[in-house]
Amino acid sequence: MATVKHQVGVVGDINRIYRAMHEPAGLDGWWASKTTGTPKVGQVLDLYFQDLATLSFRLDALEENTLVRLHCVSGPGPWQDCELTFTFKQDSDQVWVGLVHENAAASDDDFLYFSTKWTCYLLSLRDLIETGKGRPYPGDVKIHLGD
Repeated sequence: MATVKHQVGVVGDINRIYRAMHEPAGLDGWWASKTTGTPKVGQVLDLYFQDLATLSFRLDALEENTLVRLHCVSGPGPWQDCELTFTFKQDSDQVWVGLVHENAAASDDDFLYFSTKWTCYLLSLRDLIETGKGRPYPGDVKIHLGD
């Protein structure tokens, strides 16, 4: 099983951060070019990455201001059947946003890209919350040619 774990501190409202992780308008602010779908447990969100790919995630769990769990039901390569778990913990001066990205069928080598790229996207989330402007695809930080 391949696993990536990250954590980033974000100065901002925990409810706004929580919503940015599962509502289409929020996801478009830091990760995808465009997102469609209904942000409710059991529903599917389609994340479009302009001219690159579409990832479809079923919302498996929503615990207000605590947890968002997504299961990839359609996507290329090691995205297929992966699980994303985002957690949120309020500290005295920031919100700790945790990410666990897992796929039982993937290898550690399959996740080399994710290990680096999630850092870029979580910092994009931080920028969205702290400055009002994230770096969703295709304006994200590139880590190799063709990214």
